[in-house]
Amino acid sequence: MLKRFLTRAAIVLIALTVPGVAAAQLLTEVMVTTAIMATFNSNVRFPSGSLSAVGADADRLIARIPGNADWTGWEVYTARGIAANLQDAFVHQVATAFAVAGYFEGVRSESNVAFGGQNERHTRIEFDGDTDTRLLYVIRAEQELVWLTAYRR
Repeated sequence: MLKRFLTRAAIVLIALTVPGVAAAQLLTEVMVTTAIMATFNSNVRFPSGSLSAVGADADRLIARIPGNADWTGWEVYTARGIAANLQDAFVHQVATAFAVAGYFEGVRSESNVAFGGQNERHTRIEFDGDTDTRLLYVIRAEQELVWLTAYRR
């Protein structure tokens, strides 16, 4: 089981770093691991196919988020397989997971952003919890889906 997981993780990592397509990808220089739940709250459960991402490109994505200095404790996730192809449903599942964990949607905005020669759809949702405000920032580009979470400073 572990060997199979490591093999799949290596294949995903190789696929994310294939030369020639790196400029069009959101995450190329990252290490990914399976993500079942959010690190900040184990009650926020993620759909099957979710991967946690860390590395240089994850940091670059955080830097691209408008108002990123107002937030801290960043976590970066991506989806693979069918999950990435069902972007709208996947985003709905992640937002629902926040609500189930006690975070209620406060502010939502959506925009289209041209970056790296492709169009991206950005969704920003702020969730109010009992003790903090969480940000869910989703970037969708062609067959890629990345979401970031953080909490207000």
